[in-house]
Amino acid sequence: MIEENTAYSIDGHLFHFTSSIDPALEVGGYVNLDRDGEASFLGQILDIDMLDARAGTMRIAGRGEIRAVTDGTEIIDEKPAPFGAARLVPADPKLVLSHFGKLRGKKAGLEIGKMRRVSGGAPATLQAAGFGRHTLVCGQSGSGKTYSLGVILERLLLETNLRIAVLDPNSDYVRLGELADAGRLGMDPTAHAELSGRYGAAVNGLSVHGTRPGQKPLRSRFGRLPLAQQALVLDLDPIRDARQYNVFRRIIREIGSTEYTLGDVRQRAIAMFDEGARDLAIRIENLDVEDLGIWAPTGEPAMIDLVPKDWRALVLDLGSLPSAGERSMMAASAVAHFWQARHDRQPTLLVIDEAHNVCPQTPADRFQAMAAEELAAIAGEGRKFGLYLLLVTQRPQKIHVNVLSQCENLLLMRMNSTSDIDHLATVFSHVPSTLIRQASTFGLGEGLAAGRIAADPMLFRTGTRYSVEGGSDIPARWAEHGGS
Repeated sequence: MIEENTAYSIDGHLFHFTSSIDPALEVGGYVNLDRDGEASFLGQILDIDMLDARAGTMRIAGRGEIRAVTDGTEIIDEKPAPFGAARLVPADPKLVLSHFGKLRGKKAGLEIGKMRRVSGGAPATLQAAGFGRHTLVCGQSGSGKTYSLGVILERLLLETNLRIAVLDPNSDYVRLGELADAGRLGMDPTAHAELSGRYGAAVNGLSVHGTRPGQKPLRSRFGRLPLAQQALVLDLDPIRDARQYNVFRRIIREIGSTEYTLGDVRQRAIAMFDEGARDLAIRIENLDVEDLGIWAPTGEPAMIDLVPKDWRALVLDLGSLPSAGERSMMAASAVAHFWQARHDRQPTLLVIDEAHNVCPQTPADRFQAMAAEELAAIAGEGRKFGLYLLLVTQRPQKIHVNVLSQCENLLLMRMNSTSDIDHLATVFSHVPSTLIRQASTFGLGEGLAAGRIAADPMLFRTGTRYSVEGGSDIPARWAEHGGS
């Protein structure tokens, strides 16, 4: 670089600079703002524009944020101050890592890959404690979103004691408890054996519930659902269907326990000589909900009966259920369970994949409406009970506004939709919009982490996933020459 590459700051927070074109200066990258004989500053570039051409030399102008004060080799505990001129040079990667480590302190770090736009292959490390705030993971199909989330969940299992429950509509995480072989991970046998011991201990309390062979049952007890949710199953409104609703409430009061089935309710309704009771029995038959596979039969355990008190991780394989209605009902039931259990005050990360289908802004059915209502309550009040959301979606604009607006953390993968990017820039106004708008340039596995999970907004490339991937795309053999 030449001597004219200078920066200044009028408030000790933002800095502005001019420079000749230099490939080392990139949006999201770090620079050292060097002041001869005085304390220097570590800064992060947030924006770059073409300026002009002088004597055939193209020049750029940009701005960024001052992240820390440095003596050139270490981060020092001083407050940044305005300055009139500083020389702009690429930051030493060791200084960037020291900055991240200092802000993380003694809390656990989650190494998820490599930092982009920091030379030397510096590790990308998230702050585990940041997941104590609600998080949105967003990226279009094919961006590496599912793979990257798998990496994050593995690191949370390895490095923290946080409970994790995954609502998995595409069966992507059903093998989260299985370590891949040494060949796929590129490890020698000794390193793989060491990882196997650590990972085995981390997933010891993990269970997968679904309808596939080898999975634990994924079933609810109808009588244990909240009254409002039982009424939703039967599409009963206390005003519109006043007589049937009244009969229904009388029947469940007479049963006197929570271990009843829809069949029990129907049989009692048939035995009552009452027009409302007859209509209730007909309603149960016509809705064809009594024999759905999500209901635990009398004498057999519901899913929650099979989960030990000291559970560590649950994967609910919603993708194994045969119909969209059953998946929607089970998702609503699971969300309601976690909200009801909030007074246990056990820190729990509730991962909702395809969140736009669970809590959409415009519910398609009564079960989505119930799940959206429960998730809005968790988003607004869950943190004080140790209940944290991690929402995963391709379509952020479709998620219910009362849920999305409570997310502080953003994990953004590739997005091509301009309207979705604009929406994210508005919702996550605390994240520099210039970095969010980089999303359309991200390659496979590349992303942006921002919020409490990152010391600074961080561009990263996802590293190796340890566990076996669950779902996968259909091979594109149809595109091979000759269709073979």
